[in-house]
Amino acid sequence: MPISVLIAHDFVLSTALEAAWMDELPLARRTQIARWPSARARHRSLIASRLLREGLRQFGHRGAVLSSLHYTAHGRPALDLPVDFSISHCEGRVVCAVSTDGSIGVDVEAIGTLTGDDFPRYLNDGERAWAGRDPRRFCAVWTRKEAVAKAAGADSLDKLRDIDTRPAGEDAAFAGQLWQTSALDMGSAHVAHLAFRNRCATRVSSAWLELDLCIDRA
Repeated sequence: MPISVLIAHDFVLSTALEAAWMDELPLARRTQIARWPSARARHRSLIASRLLREGLRQFGHRGAVLSSLHYTAHGRPALDLPVDFSISHCEGRVVCAVSTDGSIGVDVEAIGTLTGDDFPRYLNDGERAWAGRDPRRFCAVWTRKEAVAKAAGADSLDKLRDIDTRPAGEDAAFAGQLWQTSALDMGSAHVAHLAFRNRCATRVSSAWLELDLCIDRA
C-alpha cells in the first residue's frame, strides 16, 4: 500500500471537537487557523488534518504524528516522517493522500458552472478543446493540473499553464517529467484526481462516515 487516499464529507464540527482537534496541531498552525473568521474553513482544515492523522496511522505512525507539521519555502505542508502527503478540500468534500513511494498530489473540486473557456490563461488549446463547455470535463482537467502541481512542488498558479494533461491519456507532462494521474470517485457532484510519479498499486480508503474520524485510535 504505497499510497492511501482518505475521503470525508465536509461537515460541521461541534465546539468541543474543534477544540480537541486543534490541540493535536503545532502551536503555529493552531494560531494560524484560529485567526480564520470562517468556521467552515477552519472545520475543513481540521477534518483534513484528522484524515492525515488516520493515513499516517495506516502506515504505522502513531502518537503525536502532527507535531512536526511545517511548511516548506514553497508553502507546501510537510512532516518530519518518511512520507509525503497532499490535502484538498472544497464545498462538500475533504481528501487526503499519503504516500511512502515519492511525491503525491491530490485535488478535489465541486462541479459548478465554470468551463474551459473561462480559464484560457491556464489551459492549453488541446485541453480547452477537450473540455469544451462541459463543467465536469473542465473540473477533470483542472484537478489533474492542480494534483500534478502539488506533487511537483510548483510554487505558482501560473505554472498550471505549463502542465499538459494530455486529455486522451492518464499521464501529464510538466518540466520534462511525466506524472501519472488517477481519477478518484467523489460522486456525481465532485471531481478529484491523484498525481504521482511511479506506477504503483493505489488503495483508496474511504472515511465517509464522520463517526470514523471522531474515534481516537492510539
